Order: sequence, then structure tokens, then C-alpha cells
Amino acid sequence: MKISHRKSLKLIALLISSLLIATVSAVAYVTLTWTTTATVVANPKVCFFWWSNGTKVNTFDYPVNIFPSVKTIDENITHGVWNWDTQAHVTSMRWVSLTNSGNIAKLNVTVYNSTTTIYSQYWTSVPSFPTGLIQFSPSPGKYTIWIEITATAGASGSSMFTFEMKVETP
Repeated sequence: MKISHRKSLKLIALLISSLLIATVSAVAYVTLTWTTTATVVANPKVCFFWWSNGTKVNTFDYPVNIFPSVKTIDENITHGVWNWDTQAHVTSMRWVSLTNSGNIAKLNVTVYNSTTTIYSQYWTSVPSFPTGLIQFSPSPGKYTIWIEITATAGASGSSMFTFEMKVETP
């Protein structure tokens, strides 16, 4: 009888130890949450705009005629870049694609206002253009887009350029 009583005591001691270990190894935690309110706005704080009426836009098309072996300069195309916020925003731009690259010898794109140039890229070897975004931080205000397109001697038909502007913390 002593042996079974002793085994029972050992079993109880083991059971109590297990409970104490389980209790000690329990982890306390707290759950934290956040909420996000997504409000739809028509345009980010830096966007394109139409010079003729001041309308903010996220995309636009600009047709231009070019001529073989001639540099065509448009000092102020129909649209510009507008930072309509009260502070500068990190913005980037890049030339994304070009159709019929055989028409284009050189390209210059500059975005500026009366006090500063915020973006300027000149490509002398087309279609070898950068694929990375070029970063700038426009202060509040409206900026003009200047474009120079030099056509090749054998240019014919049409070419389409696509540019992309990225705005951080829009």
C-alpha cells in the first residue's frame, strides 16, 4: 500500500508541476488595431492641368506635327504640372514607351516655371531612354511643359510617346 500511495503522491506532484509550468509559460498579449478611411478625390496634390481652363487632370493627350530632319519646339504645351497643395511633394517622372522609334532622333522634356526647373531630361539616343523614375519635389504652383522633338531624316507616319508621373503621398 505504501508503494501505490507513493506513486499517487509522485503523480500528484508531477501533475501540479505540469500545471505550474503551463501557468508560467502562458503569454499575456494585447490586440491593437487601426482603421483607415479611404476618401476618393479626383486628383492627387500634384497632377496635370489644362492651361485653357485650369481643369485638373490625371492624364492627357498632346498631338504635335513633326517634320523630317527638323527640331520642333513647343515651349508651352496645352497642359502643365500643378502642385495645388501648400507644400512640396516628392514626385517622379519617366519616359515609359515610344512607338515607331525610327522617327525620333532626339527628345528634350523640361518642366519649369518662372523661378525654377523641376524636371529636365534630354535624350540624344532614341529609343535608348531611361526606365527609372527621375525624382523632383515641386513647390506649390503651376509649371509649364516644354518639349523639343528632333525627327530623323527618314521620318514618316506617327510616333507616340508615353510618359508617367508618380506622386508620393498624394
